[in-house]
Amino acid sequence: MTQKNSENIYKALKEEERTLLEKNVTWMEKAFKRKEGYVTFGNAGGELVFCEGEFLSYLEGFQTIILKDGKQIAAYNWKIEDGIKNFQVLCSMKTDKSGKIFFCLIIRGDAPIIVGHTEEIEQESQYNLLIYAWDTETGYIWVGDNRDDGLTRIDYLISGNATGKQNFIEKLTAQSYLQKNSEEVKKHE
Repeated sequence: MTQKNSENIYKALKEEERTLLEKNVTWMEKAFKRKEGYVTFGNAGGELVFCEGEFLSYLEGFQTIILKDGKQIAAYNWKIEDGIKNFQVLCSMKTDKSGKIFFCLIIRGDAPIIVGHTEEIEQESQYNLLIYAWDTETGYIWVGDNRDDGLTRIDYLISGNATGKQNFIEKLTAQSYLQKNSEEVKKHE
């Protein structure tokens, strides 16, 4: 993508999307400076890393699913074999003092998808989000929406020789509340 294309895409964004993009950059910088309470995914030495405070993990894969008003609008998958140059996501998170996780997620392209929830911004449309990343030993899952609840995080250990066999996330998402209608969710609760 050329500089001119990037400028045109930026100009076409809504003010809310521009603000989320700028917030994402700020949070990414804080995470890479190892500031507590900030998380990001990004390029470090030609590899995709998950950075949180002093913790740094080299990732094997990354997946995300985005729903808008209950309908899937995007799914993105990346594995280490794809190479860091092909990683098309900008993502950062901030955990406030109460433990609430705010986020900004951008899938780059000619028509970027920008989803987020910050202290200052709550988007008009409701988005549900699943982010899944893994290294050789640990899986990280964030699930939630861009409303008051923010995201919930689950970390788990990958046992045995599961590296590269992460298709079980598809089974998880098929069973998750993201795929169920509101009637089913109410019955479950």
